[in-house]
Amino acid sequence: MEKEFIRETQNSVTLNVTAGKIDSFRQIERTTGTVRVYENDCIGVAGCLGEPDEAELTARAKEALSFGIPYPCKLEGALEKEELHEEEIIPVSEFIPVMQGFLDRLGERCPKFALSNKIMLSYGKTEYRNSMGRRLASSGRSLSVELIAQNRGSGNLFDTFLGWSGERFDEEALLKQFGKEYDAFYTAADIEPGRYPVVFEPFTLFSSFQQHFVGDLYAAGASLLSGKLGSRVFSEKLTVKDDMNPKTSYGCCFFDTEGCTVPDMRPSFVENGVFKGVLTTKKTAELYGLPNLGTASAAYDGVPDIGFHGLYLEPTAGSLRELVPGRAVCVVVAAGGDATPDGHYATPVQMAYLMENGELVGRLPNINVSGGFFELFGRDYLGAVRDDPLKGSMLSACMMDVSKA
Repeated sequence: MEKEFIRETQNSVTLNVTAGKIDSFRQIERTTGTVRVYENDCIGVAGCLGEPDEAELTARAKEALSFGIPYPCKLEGALEKEELHEEEIIPVSEFIPVMQGFLDRLGERCPKFALSNKIMLSYGKTEYRNSMGRRLASSGRSLSVELIAQNRGSGNLFDTFLGWSGERFDEEALLKQFGKEYDAFYTAADIEPGRYPVVFEPFTLFSSFQQHFVGDLYAAGASLLSGKLGSRVFSEKLTVKDDMNPKTSYGCCFFDTEGCTVPDMRPSFVENGVFKGVLTTKKTAELYGLPNLGTASAAYDGVPDIGFHGLYLEPTAGSLRELVPGRAVCVVVAAGGDATPDGHYATPVQMAYLMENGELVGRLPNINVSGGFFELFGRDYLGAVRDDPLKGSMLSACMMDVSKA
């Protein structure tokens, strides 16, 4: 009989912001424990909320083997590794006054905006070990600022979004960038219909095609990529990974729920345009003869399932100016879009800026953008940039068809 033990701790403080003021907060502390046992190609799982009693969980997991849930028993071999990022971003005792001071300064810089929504400070730690001698531990912290901005008197629920997440709070950098967005919001701009570089946060676009990277759909022939593993199907500029590296996916655990790791902590779906892998667990990888990337996830009391931790695109430029010289569209809010079964993507864009040489110059009217799956990530893919305009940010660009809404 083989065995896995997982202990996970999650702490968070969430501030609720209304009209630029913190009016409430919520603090959550949660610890879970999991034991999974394997015997005769079956799995038994037991989990708990609170500090785990490993012996009690093990006994319950052994009893659960009687359910006969099939699962491969191949555990990862001996390895000891830690990635612990314990340095505080902001002490919890100072979190509210520091953030209210930031909001006050932001309100002075952006007086026509009514700012609301959330600011969250998070900490997580995961410990994993198995009967094959593998011992892993990962911890990290992150701060996320997610503010919706209403143009005072507009009557809309919100008009734009100011957001950032990372592990270093640089108040001056945030105020400078949010101020640039504020100035551009109140500067009218326009653009003629046509094809332009369109700048997105990568997941805005990738999420519409994520199902094509799921192992079960790939094996069933229901993915646009079915049968293409190992082939170059995208631009040589494109490298797509599941980001489990705490240096770039802040607060993320560097191993999956089955104790799998890769050298750079970023399992690859696409490398330089070559389709390398799909989302799997050990079970789906064995069932369909697919490579196991190590991207599994699981509830504390559940059988492993496919997971996705964070999107990483290999940077191809050092700055937005280099990535999209000249005129481009920067998308901030794009809701209501979707992709057809054959891969054509289109979405209305409720909030976008006109860019010139990587700088915001004005607010565009409502527009529509569209393109095809293989084109957007192939001949029309322009690349990606990190840490511009803010440390921790990632933006990508593709040539797309732009029309007036």
